[in-house]
Amino acid sequence: MASQRTFQSRIGKFSDGITSLKAQTDYNPGKPALQISSLEILQTSVTDKNAQIVTLENDLKSLRNERKSISFAVRGSDKNCIEKRMRAIANYIKSENTAEHPAYLKMVSIISKLSPPHYKKRSQVEGETPKSSISRSEKTFQSLLGFGNDVCTMIANLGASYQPTNTNITGANFTAVIERLAQLNASIITAEGNYSTAVEERFELYNGENGISQTIKSIKNYLASFEGGKKSAAYTAFNNAVK
Repeated sequence: MASQRTFQSRIGKFSDGITSLKAQTDYNPGKPALQISSLEILQTSVTDKNAQIVTLENDLKSLRNERKSISFAVRGSDKNCIEKRMRAIANYIKSENTAEHPAYLKMVSIISKLSPPHYKKRSQVEGETPKSSISRSEKTFQSLLGFGNDVCTMIANLGASYQPTNTNITGANFTAVIERLAQLNASIITAEGNYSTAVEERFELYNGENGISQTIKSIKNYLASFEGGKKSAAYTAFNNAVK
């Protein structure tokens, strides 16, 4: 698995390799992509992309943490998360009516379908092209939004008979938290798309046709043409820097 630290290490070694090339007075390849100025542009592009990915990942984590907090009754969630509010709504309706009331039975049905997501982090595999897809956890939060909207509609249909003293489950306040969930779902989908795009772009910078890996191979081929071949001082210095 390739972690952020691995990517940082690789660009660090590439930078060291450039430094070693600058010390070689006879390093003067004809291929533009191997010239020092081009190597420094590639180095900057990769460094900037790594920084962008860190920012995008942190932004995505922040959105996910907030959504996790307001959604399901799991460790670390808010005491007034949506699932707990739904359970409180069910208890209130039952207290004001009977266990056979349609609204109560609907709440029981909705609550029975709630299923908190199980997160499993997957790092990008070295040399693998990143893939984008709608995760199972994302579908779970979309389902929660649908259930939340159903509850909002049910509360509206109850009309004046629905007057809880718990302000967390009033029509207005429950609707507000469901609207926030909708906003977070949309923001997370956008953030995941931005992150995925950046990761794909970084993949090309590292492993693409003109990326770091191929550039290093080309530089080694050029240095191997020096007197002494792979045992020349220039080749040895560069190879030690990037390995």
